[in-house]
Amino acid sequence: MCAIDKLLITDALLRDANAAARRRWVTLVEEVNGGGGTALIFSSQHESGRQLGELTGVAATLRFPLPDLADAELPPVEF
Repeated sequence: MCAIDKLLITDALLRDANAAARRRWVTLVEEVNGGGGTALIFSSQHESGRQLGELTGVAATLRFPLPDLADAELPPVEF
């Protein structure tokens, strides 16, 4: 079972000139679909796709919550 419930990705990432990067994104979409999730591909020509592209080009909602970082026991930061 995949942790990703919905994957939001721009078509620009799936059309990347770098074949290795393009393959990585296509594999992610296939894994989400195969794991019972839904991959939503946004056109970079539409406003929603442009806005997603301005963030990173990819986002996801998860099936289950992650622990809050404030609650996690992290080692102290040393300067």
